[in-house]
Amino acid sequence: MKSNTIKMAVSLEEYIPLKVIIDRKAEPLKSISYSKDRTSFLEITVGMTSGLIKRITLLLSKEYDINETRLNIDVYEIGDITISDELKNSCSYFKTHLYKDGIKIEISEQKVFKYIKMDRLYIGLSQLNCIAEICLCELTLDEINHIKNELDYQEK
Repeated sequence: MKSNTIKMAVSLEEYIPLKVIIDRKAEPLKSISYSKDRTSFLEITVGMTSGLIKRITLLLSKEYDINETRLNIDVYEIGDITISDELKNSCSYFKTHLYKDGIKIEISEQKVFKYIKMDRLYIGLSQLNCIAEICLCELTLDEINHIKNELDYQEK
C-alpha cells in the first residue's frame, strides 16, 4: 500500500449513474466486472502492470435505496490498493445506497474489515482482502441528483 496523494474526479455522463476517474500515470488497462444477473453491473478499470484503480463505473443497479442521512466513514487507512481479482465476478449480493452526500455500492455480504481511503473514494475490504464495498463521499448536489436520475431512468 502506498500513501501518495490520489486525485480523482466524478464524470457526469448520460445513462451512466456513476463514473469515477482517478488521475494516474498512463498504462494499458484491463476491466474487472462485478455483476448480479442482468440487474446490476459495476466495472473497475485497473492498470495492467500496476493493478492500481484507474476508473470505477456503476453502469446498472436495480436494487437501490435513497437515504436522507449523510454517508459517514469514521475509521479508515489512507493509501492505495492493487486489484488482482478475476476479470468477471458474479455477485449474489449487489445493492446501492444513495445518501445526501455520497453513495455506497455493496457487492458482497461479507463484513467490511477495513476501508482504504483514496481522496473521496473508500474501498471496503473484507477480512480476506476482497472488495466488499465501494463508497464515494462528499458528493455535490449535482452529482447526487445525476446518480438518482440515472438510477431512476433504469427503472423505466
